Amino acid sequence: MGDYSRQVPEGLADILTDECTVKRAVEAAIRDLFLGHGLREVSTPTFEYMDVFCRGQAVLEQEDMYKLTDPRGRILVIRPDVTIPIARMAATNMRTQPKPLKLFYISDVFRIDRSGLEEQREFTQAGVELIGAPWVEADGECICIAVGALKKAGIEDFRIDIGQVEFFESIIDEIDITTEDKENIRQFIKHKNLVAVEEFLDQKRVNGKLKDLLLSVPVLYGEVGEVLERAREFPLNEGAAKALDDIQRVCEIIEDYGYREYVSVDLGMVRELPYYTGIIFKGFTRDLGYIICSGGRYDQLQGQFGEGSPATGFAINVNRVVQVLHKRNSQQSCDKRSLVLKCGGPVRKRAINTAQKLRAVGLYIELDMSEGSIEATLAYARAKGVRGVIILQEGSRLKVIDPVTGKHTITSVPGIIAGLSSDRNKCISGWH
Repeated sequence: MGDYSRQVPEGLADILTDECTVKRAVEAAIRDLFLGHGLREVSTPTFEYMDVFCRGQAVLEQEDMYKLTDPRGRILVIRPDVTIPIARMAATNMRTQPKPLKLFYISDVFRIDRSGLEEQREFTQAGVELIGAPWVEADGECICIAVGALKKAGIEDFRIDIGQVEFFESIIDEIDITTEDKENIRQFIKHKNLVAVEEFLDQKRVNGKLKDLLLSVPVLYGEVGEVLERAREFPLNEGAAKALDDIQRVCEIIEDYGYREYVSVDLGMVRELPYYTGIIFKGFTRDLGYIICSGGRYDQLQGQFGEGSPATGFAINVNRVVQVLHKRNSQQSCDKRSLVLKCGGPVRKRAINTAQKLRAVGLYIELDMSEGSIEATLAYARAKGVRGVIILQEGSRLKVIDPVTGKHTITSVPGIIAGLSSDRNKCISGWH
């Protein structure tokens, strides 16, 4: 048996200082935006009974979950998803609260990806759940909150693809095939495998306009108006036509927010999680080949826990957002609130007093009580990437040295505080 004491488990990673600083800043920015939309924060347990995730539409594969047992031998899982536990919580502990429930969370998720395509097995999700909201307008609001959160976190070059699960489901229901066959063609559509779709339809002797439509579904992607116009050229059943109307209404709300440039329509987007029932969406950025945001409507999930209620929501993968920001700026954190204050000997009391005043207004002040030289302190500050080194001068004057350039300014506590407000606005922007 090997010695793993110097390693972390597969799919997990240490988050070092600079990246952790950005991650906390991203979480704070997203939390602030969620609160600004009138959402209220909740948190579910890290451990849940496996039964929560293995009934009705709330089904996740057991092989995708980390399992353990409680003292009585009952099987628990480490939180593999947050939407399902919130549905349980809303149907039980929150059932008497007025609807709609407008909830958000920022929680760690633990999931095993057996495909080998994802290396993350622990990651942080920041998500929203609107429960008791049957209106398409709630789907539009969710997407706009997601767009706003990504922008607030510092990402601009991203795209949200919007679909509607009933568009494909309504069309495929016109063919008399087994559930297994439906799942097979669903996977072909998902991966935009036109050859496999055509072979399947030929095998099932599907011809005419229905065949033409199903062959077109994977490529009905792009600008909202153009895609919807192309789709409506086909003879659609009532369910598929309603799905297009839902997308149209959602996109009108997005346009009212001024976010139309961030969205596209993908009618080849199919149900991946069993509880999705309507509008679904995914967010991508050019910097990563991974999804950074996903969500959709799940009107029947809460009923699995005793009280049915329509709902919609989404989750942002915070770790992926941090990766995007870090990729765009591989230098150390730009947080201008961090400084080192030279302290020691006869000036110690004054240095401590100065540090307390600056900390009170939101600056991060590290005291250097070493006996080392100014040069050593500057080298230390340079290695940490902080804003500067403060050295006490006569009276109330402070000397602030830039550890990179060596240039200095003479200022005071009020002078440093005066520059703080502009720095607050820049503390994440340097990672754009």
